[in-house]
Amino acid sequence: MEKLQNLTGYPSIDRPWMKYYEGIDEKLATSIPENKTVWDVIEKKLEEYYQYPAIEYFGKQISREEFTERVYIWARTFRAMGVAEEEVVPIYGPFCPDICAMTFALNMIGAIPYFLKLVITPEYLRKETEKAKIAVVYEGMWENVACEFSKDKFKKVIVSTVYEDMDNPLKFAVSFASKMKAIKSKSKIPNEKKYIWLDEAKTIADYYTVIVRVPFVKDRSAFITASSGTTIGGTVKGVVATNESTIVHMQMGKMSGIQYFPGDRCLDQLPPTISTSLNVLFFYALYNGMTVVLDPRVTEKDFYYQIVNLKPNMALTTGSAWEAFFNRVLREMEQGKEFDFSYAKAWTVGGEGTDVDKYKLWMEIMRRAKSQSKVYTGYGLSETFSAVSVEELNALYDFSKPIMSVGIPYLGMNICVVDENGNELSYNKRGELWVKSDSAMKEYYNKPELTAATKTSDGWIRTGDIAQIDQNGFLYVEGRDKDKIGVLNGESFYLFDIANRIKENPYINDVLVLRKPTIENSNSLVAHVVFKNNSLNDEQLTDIIMQINASLVDFLPEGIVVDSYFIHNLMIPYSLKTMKKDRNDLSKWTKGFVNVVNGQLVSIDYCVDENGRFIKEYSEKEKCKRKHFKR
Repeated sequence: MEKLQNLTGYPSIDRPWMKYYEGIDEKLATSIPENKTVWDVIEKKLEEYYQYPAIEYFGKQISREEFTERVYIWARTFRAMGVAEEEVVPIYGPFCPDICAMTFALNMIGAIPYFLKLVITPEYLRKETEKAKIAVVYEGMWENVACEFSKDKFKKVIVSTVYEDMDNPLKFAVSFASKMKAIKSKSKIPNEKKYIWLDEAKTIADYYTVIVRVPFVKDRSAFITASSGTTIGGTVKGVVATNESTIVHMQMGKMSGIQYFPGDRCLDQLPPTISTSLNVLFFYALYNGMTVVLDPRVTEKDFYYQIVNLKPNMALTTGSAWEAFFNRVLREMEQGKEFDFSYAKAWTVGGEGTDVDKYKLWMEIMRRAKSQSKVYTGYGLSETFSAVSVEELNALYDFSKPIMSVGIPYLGMNICVVDENGNELSYNKRGELWVKSDSAMKEYYNKPELTAATKTSDGWIRTGDIAQIDQNGFLYVEGRDKDKIGVLNGESFYLFDIANRIKENPYINDVLVLRKPTIENSNSLVAHVVFKNNSLNDEQLTDIIMQINASLVDFLPEGIVVDSYFIHNLMIPYSLKTMKKDRNDLSKWTKGFVNVVNGQLVSIDYCVDENGRFIKEYSEKEKCKRKHFKR
């Protein structure tokens, strides 16, 4: 390790990232206005930047004045429905302008919107909404929550649509398609008085003429988002933020030099259940005078359209989504199409991140597309209400390590890496990442034991991510702590270490290693692989797999073996629900794997026995017919 000068050797004490914030008073980032709710702060910002639209939705622009008026309408509506202070209102579905307004309306009246996890079991849906009386649901996803929202405990259910703020003829087309889909799937919302559609619900505001804004209450719960991760057993984790923690996060972002500018456009295509969508792409944008460009579609085709046609200055999504986007752009460039990304200012990779080789390719594509900007990298978690670190203009990553940095901590945040006993480790040592911030969650909703296991008594958040910090303050996140397999001596071995070993082969572009326990070996693994060259013949493929197998012989602990490989075209498939590599679906794949046995390329399929263990089935052919996955 490089000799450290004037440093104790512990990042949380030295805080080497502070050199990039020279001349900026850290106290300004963490001192928030007293007795203010999030709506109090945002309403002032809407007035300050009155000349720019607040929201753009499928071409329709909503002014800041109109949006403010809509917030007050929904505040009166909820009050007329009997929503009380500190009452939790579940919201299930994507962002639309009225959901945006409801978010602030509930905050204004001291109630708490809970943006439910979109993939939620009936059991956890019941647990997370057990005290709710009023709920909001998107009509296109009604069948997912009908089992609970139709119960008598809900006095009113407001029905949201994606077409309410669209102009004709698009509104008519989308509305008709939605109704046909509901009829076909037999998931049409019942025609009962308790179910109120948006336009009707807003008329209820006329029945409430009393002042709606309630006094500020210190440390009151303000918003609940759903953590993207789960504990063992699939526990849903509703992350509770307060007014204070939300406001301080916005201030820390602004003071840290994020590239948000008045009048610019911020794409928000993610559902509000994700703290990144709610905070970084919605609150942040309005706070900094930007226009929020809402488009709740998340397919690869849609994201390509959003970036190329809607021209957002700021956009944020996972490494997988950006990879699919840049793969398409590169293909079209090779076919002669020209792109102009000169409007890009803060396109950011979050979520699962990316690797150095892909990132360098994307930067080259950006240069070819006339962009003076770069693609930024960042890291965040729901428990700190999203962003923890990001590249800052004065602290750009220099590729000194083979893994990709996710930038430096926000001004006002502290980070460290600890061993299994909670002892802080020095620079370039690998351990669990802990984060400390005034933006940290208040708690997990109705889960005190889980809160205590995640948040220490002195305010540190245990992230569950394995990371390291270098002496320049850069953070490197390698993977999840739970992404490991036990070995014979009782220790554990990280699957991402195996993937990185395989990626050392010069022919490999990407790798994801997953468990596939067989009756012969409970520590059996499979590797999902993308080659840099998709035109390999069987002889070339045999040679490369033999190279990989040889490189793993002395690397893998006794008992752990990579049994087979699945060869993907272009990229490893990702989930449109999480926007990350689809581990859950890929772990179920059983057909089309290959390996080299006794110098022969063989096909390997798996079947499952009554105990859920996999049984390998080999077949040797003159030419192995491999299945390729192409998005």
